[in-house]
Amino acid sequence: MKARVVVQVADRRLELAEHDVPCVGANEGLLRVEGCGLCGSDVEQFRGHFTAKGIVRYPLIPGHEPVGTLVEVGANAARAWGVKAGDRVAVEPHLTCGFCRACLDGTYHLCKSVRAEGLPSYGFLPLDFGRGLSGGYADYLHLHPRTILHRIPAAMPIELATQYQALAAGVRWAVQVPRTALGDAVLILGCGQRGLGAVVACREAGAGTIIVTGLARDRHKLALARALGAHHTVLVDQEDTVARVQAITGGHGADVAIDVVPAATQPVIDAVEAVRPGGTIVIAGVKGGRNTVALDTDRVLFKELTVHGVYSQGRAAYEQALRLLTENRYGLERLHTHRFGLDQAAQAIMTLGGEIEGREAICVALVP
Repeated sequence: MKARVVVQVADRRLELAEHDVPCVGANEGLLRVEGCGLCGSDVEQFRGHFTAKGIVRYPLIPGHEPVGTLVEVGANAARAWGVKAGDRVAVEPHLTCGFCRACLDGTYHLCKSVRAEGLPSYGFLPLDFGRGLSGGYADYLHLHPRTILHRIPAAMPIELATQYQALAAGVRWAVQVPRTALGDAVLILGCGQRGLGAVVACREAGAGTIIVTGLARDRHKLALARALGAHHTVLVDQEDTVARVQAITGGHGADVAIDVVPAATQPVIDAVEAVRPGGTIVIAGVKGGRNTVALDTDRVLFKELTVHGVYSQGRAAYEQALRLLTENRYGLERLHTHRFGLDQAAQAIMTLGGEIEGREAICVALVP
């Protein structure tokens, strides 16, 4: 059996090819991919920003947000994963050993034992890793023995299902890590798919005041943020973010600030100034190693701030995200803006990356 695959062979260069579908061992599985969500890291990878850091090497099959149906599951894998052929599942991207300290401490997304070189995650693995089909931009995904799966309802539309990672990021980064509580004032710096996922998570957690920032060109995203539950939005290229937060909170400041802005470093500085003494800052926006932050560490010290770095999700976050998608009490289909076929992968990535004028993208899916 053959599978169509999208292979990244160089910076900004994708090729559509056919690869053999490998046999499935007792500890493995085979997923027929129904759709694969795209996120900002797909854009960074496409542009070549990850090769210089040693995160990836070409050729590889991108795609780390796949959902689909299990067409074959080895006997041992079926017992370990609690699934059977025919089940519909979402795939966690990280491959973990289950035995190292990170895994045993519950931070399994930090495990490096499966592959010390680069990132041990679907969508970032070279073609010579494992059985080769290790990315979601394909008809089929070969499931490594250390894969973590989550069952999803058979009737969930693919436009919703492919949002599971964006929403899980919002759950973990904006609620679970900072321990956002009932009535908290939360500042979400950035209104992309992760920022909007954070709005939903904070609303579900009972945050009393949700403030979201964006640029003037992001008005459509900020309008959606308000529709999803944000109480206030700030245009950072027209307003003083810190002053607005202070005015909204009556001079108290935000209890929690989450930076989900890529590349730009000003949000980190704004977070330090905008949170209250004793507040919490979560840094989740990848700056790409190209920028440095001129941070006044004395402000962090004297305000006794807690600063968390986060870069991934985890089991508990995925479970809550899939619950929210299943219940869909917030009209989450509004987050989905574009759908493309495998032969349009480059166009999909450039759409999400804002490289195609007139396309206002939030959540983009690649559907074989």
